[in-house]
Amino acid sequence: MGMEIEMKMELDELLCQRYPKIFSERNMTADKSCMYWGFSCRDGWFDLIDVLCSQLQLWTDRNGAPQVTAKQVKEKFGKLCFYSAGGNDHTLGMVVMAQSMSTRICELCGNPGIMEIEDGWYRVRCNEHAGQRK
Repeated sequence: MGMEIEMKMELDELLCQRYPKIFSERNMTADKSCMYWGFSCRDGWFDLIDVLCSQLQLWTDRNGAPQVTAKQVKEKFGKLCFYSAGGNDHTLGMVVMAQSMSTRICELCGNPGIMEIEDGWYRVRCNEHAGQRK
């Protein structure tokens, strides 16, 4: 059985307030969108997701690109997975960059970290949090 991973509700709500167009599916039912489950990653990636969404929305608003809509945001094999619809090649590049950066950011606190693999679990941890699953 996998570990339950979720962002603090206050941070979840803050992202949804800041980027209502990107997270327009957050309050849909589970059968309509995976965003029903919220952000399935820890608080350390809040800033990364916040900056990504800020840049996605800025690009969309300034360039008339199709609106990016988050379908699911989660950790998978120690890496941020930001599944979305809409956007264009430029916004896709932003998502790919953020996902790559997540492999160097502690998912618990946001400090620089490295990928650990323990008992088949992949996770990024800083020196302070190394070896900690939670």
